[in-house]
Amino acid sequence: MSQIQSIIQRIFGNHKLPTDLSGEEYEKFMQNNIPQWMKEFEDSGFLEKTKLPVIQSEEEFIDKLLEHRNDLMVIKYWKHGCIPCLAFAEMYKAAAEAFAKDASPNAKRVFWYSVDTKALSTWQLVEYQLISGTPTIQTFANQKQCDDEIKATNMDDLMREIRRRAEKGSQNPYT
Repeated sequence: MSQIQSIIQRIFGNHKLPTDLSGEEYEKFMQNNIPQWMKEFEDSGFLEKTKLPVIQSEEEFIDKLLEHRNDLMVIKYWKHGCIPCLAFAEMYKAAAEAFAKDASPNAKRVFWYSVDTKALSTWQLVEYQLISGTPTIQTFANQKQCDDEIKATNMDDLMREIRRRAEKGSQNPYT
């Protein structure tokens, strides 16, 4: 089962979808029920369990770039109700925890943060970073974005890509 299928199954839980409705009736049923089902799912503690430290403004983002100038900073852009964001949330949290535990003496430190793209306080940052979809994962080293967004859809690929970028360090193509 894919991560998307798994999260959809967890959101719908025991809710049964009607099979005898017309297209218009089905659409209305979904519009009336999906928001409540999403709220029930989010209230179940999933968001809290998968939460990364939050960046709430462009100013805070700049402060974090300065604070982690010698580290790799990973930013997850997401929004409430985004099924792919929910599907990958556990993977991103597990990766953040794995890097936090990495005590290799030569390893570059990796810090993970999240930005809610629908929060009023982050709209300037989201616009400046050209975020057009969620989830989007960006990395920063030496106060600059390094490489394009990460497209990994499984833990092994994600870990490999983050390690590659951490090792790359100052060899930033955007400098």
